Amino acid sequence: MSETLVVRLSGRGQYEIVTDKEVLLAELNDLDNEIVALLTRTESALQMLLEQMATLVEVHCAPLQDTVMPSDLILPPTDLTLAEAIKLFKGEGLIPSQAQDRP
Repeated sequence: MSETLVVRLSGRGQYEIVTDKEVLLAELNDLDNEIVALLTRTESALQMLLEQMATLVEVHCAPLQDTVMPSDLILPPTDLTLAEAIKLFKGEGLIPSQAQDRP
């Protein structure tokens, strides 16, 4: 890194570090590590919930044998990432409230 360290805050502009940059970088790194840990825990929690959904279907539903039919509901794989989940789970999620009222 150069003598001058410039940090860009997305949507807020650029800043030149004017204090002890090693101390600030250490503090920023600590926060960065917390974010990584949070995202990892969150993705693990997401995948556990998806596994619970799959288990509910496997336990309470009968598998179709040698038949392919249109699916009324498609559940994602249990190894779905957070980025993929953000695209899928919007509004009411995958299962709209009206689906619960169906026979």
